Amino acid sequence: MIIALIGDDFIKNELMEKAIREKLGKDKTLDFRYGFVNWPDEPFISGEEVKEYVGREDDVLKVTADAEIVVTQLAPITYRVISSSPKLKIIGCCRGGPVNVNIRAATEKGIPVINTPGRNVVATAEFTVSMILCLLKRILPAHFNLKEGVWRGDFYKFEKCGEEIFGKKVGIVGFGRIGKKVCKILLSLGASVVVYDPYVNEEVIIEAGARPVDLKTLLKESQIVTLHARLTDENYKLIGEKEISFMQPDSYIINVARGGLLDYDALYSALKNGKLAGAALDTYDPEPPSPDSPLLKLDNVVLTPHIGGSSKKTALNGINMLVEDISRYLQGEIPENCVNPEVFEGNKTGR
Repeated sequence: MIIALIGDDFIKNELMEKAIREKLGKDKTLDFRYGFVNWPDEPFISGEEVKEYVGREDDVLKVTADAEIVVTQLAPITYRVISSSPKLKIIGCCRGGPVNVNIRAATEKGIPVINTPGRNVVATAEFTVSMILCLLKRILPAHFNLKEGVWRGDFYKFEKCGEEIFGKKVGIVGFGRIGKKVCKILLSLGASVVVYDPYVNEEVIIEAGARPVDLKTLLKESQIVTLHARLTDENYKLIGEKEISFMQPDSYIINVARGGLLDYDALYSALKNGKLAGAALDTYDPEPPSPDSPLLKLDNVVLTPHIGGSSKKTALNGINMLVEDISRYLQGEIPENCVNPEVFEGNKTGR
């Protein structure tokens, strides 16, 4: 069995091979072909056919031409790649949204595409709460000032001292796996939580210990707003100038989801003019942000380079999820995480 591994410096080829050999090696003769994309050193590219990919089609084709299984996180798996790989049986994409794979082309060929939803839930939720704490506790300015030899004892003055999560109302926009985990952590720290997610049953939100509200109510009531929705064409710039105007003075906004959810020009104005107390941002639109972005010059922001979901456990979670589903497929079962399950109707896979 020929398996094409197209790794990067997070989802590494050697980690994928080890997991596959441990799961399948006893029963299968495995022949690995290796590719590599230079991520995270090179940023994502998005085109008309596939999005958020790294690497070149031609380089992918050299690895996938004879492959029965392709496993990657970020390589562009386009119509051309799929059509030029006649033995291809299943595509594994080690991310929640496999936007770098042409799902329609795979479906037309009867090829299942498996993904790894939830692999980074804990990492992203912990990171989100860390960002909130960095803002509230003045951790970064205190750190950098002290490294420069400045003792910021003035951060103990009432007007400048930090705040607590305990007792605050936090609004969560998007109540998928990550939003739910953030909610659980915040409740354990003594916050109250309101949630806006029109796609989630209100009972689910209530059972999680939060209160379902509409977006305007969430923005008006919350002292901290954190975004966890999946980006779609419909919710692009979900939070813009109008929405920010509803927010409380001296409130905070956190975006560890996707840059396109938030209008960064409107955010800059609100931060600059004192409408908002601060923001913590891990994602941008586009990425990376321009070195001339005015947000980079503000003191009331915490900025990180889209690393919210990164942890060693995240990488291993994703790899193991894919390997388990590949094993299920090879045993004649339907994979647990398949974005195009219709390929199994009428045994279209041709196994």
